Order: sequence, then structure tokens, then C-alpha cells
Amino acid sequence: MKRTNLEYIAEAVKGKIYARAEGNRHDSVTAVSIDSRDIPVECLFFAIIGERADAHRFLPDVYEKGCRNVVVSDSEWAEKMGAKKDVNVILVPDTRLALMDLGEKYLDDWSGLRKVGVTGSVGKTSTKEFLYSVLRSRYRTGKTPGNLNSEFGIPLTAFSFAEDIQVAVIEMGAGYGSAMGELSRIAKPEAAVITNVGTSHLEVYGTREKLLEEKLRVSTGFTLENTLVINTDSDILTKENAQRHQPSDARIVTVGSKGGEDYHLSDIRDRGIEGVQCNVTHGDETVTLKLPVIGAHNLGNAVLAMAIGEVFGITMEESVEALCEVETNANRLSVVKGTDYSVINDTYNASPESMKAGIDVLVNSPGKRKIAVLGSMFELGDHSEQLHRSVGEYAASKPVDILVAIGENGKAIAEGGESASSDLQVLYYEDREDAAKAVRPMLQAGDLVYVKASRSMELEKFVTAITE
Repeated sequence: MKRTNLEYIAEAVKGKIYARAEGNRHDSVTAVSIDSRDIPVECLFFAIIGERADAHRFLPDVYEKGCRNVVVSDSEWAEKMGAKKDVNVILVPDTRLALMDLGEKYLDDWSGLRKVGVTGSVGKTSTKEFLYSVLRSRYRTGKTPGNLNSEFGIPLTAFSFAEDIQVAVIEMGAGYGSAMGELSRIAKPEAAVITNVGTSHLEVYGTREKLLEEKLRVSTGFTLENTLVINTDSDILTKENAQRHQPSDARIVTVGSKGGEDYHLSDIRDRGIEGVQCNVTHGDETVTLKLPVIGAHNLGNAVLAMAIGEVFGITMEESVEALCEVETNANRLSVVKGTDYSVINDTYNASPESMKAGIDVLVNSPGKRKIAVLGSMFELGDHSEQLHRSVGEYAASKPVDILVAIGENGKAIAEGGESASSDLQVLYYEDREDAAKAVRPMLQAGDLVYVKASRSMELEKFVTAITE
């Protein structure tokens, strides 16, 4: 983070400097934290009031760890911290909004920084990595670390960027936190990508149409000079729907494999764990894209990055070369070796769409037996049981040998598989520990196991249990 002084912070957060450290000490910061366990040197701490905890009660711990600049919304805590005489205290009405306001001003005042927003029901983080690979081939580029894509994550991402970057790739997620319009207000990207509109967060938005409208708010404030790139292989994410619902006049660029897109994918080849490739046609130019990653769905995400690359003056050939070096994240379609079998670890998160795409990866990869281990998915609203059943039915329609379902919601996956095929062996377990104990002894030489569930299921621990 650029060194930032107390007056700038107080103005940005619309707060009052309630107390100053004696001698005007500690009057600038080089880091921001909302986690009392992580207090860097010269840190500014925001005491966020969350659903489960009020961070004001951690202020004594933060002080003991050396933090001397705090933003609070509780006047009693402002008095307590100010009484220490060596702490700068800023009092605001709402620390959550204050963090967002500081993030917005910090990015607004970053002269010359170009920003790209990434959103979608699934594939945000993978697409972020593709964008990073393409853009860093020409520019000094920063990106969202991990999946810090919320109203807290986006400001913290901004503060974490190196001071010399020219382009920032910012992941933006909508769900239980702030609305997409608020996130867009903070980031103000000049270009944005929507990977797809699926069924994630239906519990929050109710219908896919409302979810589409929410995702399109990533382009809030766009004009014809701004570019919105969309993957029209997502059935609801058509150019016509985007034009009808987007809150701006952005130039819309389409990517897909159906025909008629600005960037058209053809001759798609999925070699399972050995990678994927396709041809990409834009105008009169066609190039061959080969990715060292698992899953044909990643080709569309990579071409979204290529389309953004051209906005930034990077040719398709240059993008293809850059994407050859892309690095994927842990627990996202990574291959782990067991004693004499292999496991595809895709446990980072899940939706019905990504789970079905993972099943495709499994069946397109070499293996003696194909075993799908699928756990509960969350935030699917009233359609949860139906969507889980559809995954089981999809597995039954493919050459999957064994389907293992885990968790309360996973029971519907098992039921879907059993009802769709009498040939598919289906096993169900309430928790991952019992599942691991049962599955490990049954694995044979040459088996290929695919593992996926929502993040809170922590099925990476299942992977560890069957491979170590």
C-alpha cells in the first residue's frame, strides 16, 4: 500500500479524528487489516461489526500487536483507545461503509491505473488468472489475491497492490454482501467480463433473471468507450438480454461456440487431465489455443481474457503465447497422485454447472475406473434438491463407474444417480470422514477419482485422507 496519512483517511471515510497520538506519531499507514490475527507493521485496523463478531472487542489485541491507527464506530471504544495517548482513532458511523469508501478513493486517486472487473456465477477466479497471464505479457499487472471479491475483499485487494502496477484485475462477487453496483462503484473498471449466469446464489436472488440483472451491474457507469465481454454459451447471457438489462451503454463483445459471436470457439478438444485446445476466430483471423489446464469450460474463460487483451492492444497470437504459461489455483482441478491411482482435486467450490463440467473432465481423462465423489452445494434456494438430483442424473448419463455422494444435500445427488441408471454404482455417506474410510480400501490401480463440493464441505480433507 502507498503510504497514506491520517487526514486523507479521515476525509475518505467521512469520519472524525477522535483522538491523535501524542506528538503526531504514527500519522500514516502502509497496510490495512480487518483481521485482528493479521496486523502488519504500520497498519490501519477497521473494527468491522459482522454477523458473528464485533471486532471492536479485539481492539486490545490489535493494540498489543503494535497497531496504532484504528477506525471505529463505537464511541465508547473510541474513548478507550484514545485514552492510551499513542493511538490515532477515527470515529465513523459504519466501519463497513468506511472501508468501502477508503477503497474507492484510494483507487480513484491512483493516477493512470487501468482496471478490469471479473464476475460470474462460476469461473471468476480461473478467468482472473487467464486475464492476469494475458495482461502481464504487456503491462505490470496486479490481481485479486485468492477470492477477495466482496465489499471487504475489493478494498483490501486495492491496498495490497504493488505501487508500480499499470493494470489491476479485480474479481467481483455478488451474494450475501454488497450489491454488484456497490462493488463496481469501488472498483470503477474500464472493462469487465461476465463468465456466465448459472444457479449459484439463487437463495439470495430467487431467479436467474434477477441474478443476470445483478451481474450486469458490473458495468455500472460504462459508456460506449467501455467494454463488457460476455460468454454467450451461458443460455441466459445473450447479447440481447445484456443490452436489455445492463445499466449502461457499454460496447458488448461476445464469446462462445454456438456461432455468430465476436470471438468464436471451434474444434474444441478435451484431453482430460492432459489439457484442452480449440480454434478461436475473430474477424478474419483464426488462431489455435492450447491450455495446460483441465476442463473444456476453461477455453471459454481463456477467450474472454483474449477479448480483453485486444482492448488493451494485445494481439490474439500474443495472448495465445501468454496463456501457455497460465498457472491454476490449489484445489481447482489439480491432479494428486495416490499409491497407484489419481485424484482430480476440484474442491475449491461448486455449483451444478461446474460440477457437471467436472464430470466431463473425469470421463474424458484416462483411467481404469471413473469415480465421481460429489458433496453438498449451498445457496441454491428452493431449487436445491432438484439441482442436486440433476447432477446425479448427469453422472448416470456418462461413463462413470461409481458415484459417491456426501453430505445432507448430497443425498439428492445419490437419488438422482440411482433413479437414472441401474448400472451406476451409487454410494452415499453423511460426512467426509465416513466416506474416506469406505472409499480408500475400494480404490484399485489405475482408478481416476474426481472430487468436488461447496467450499464449506472441506472435501480437500477427503482428498488428503485417500492419498496420504
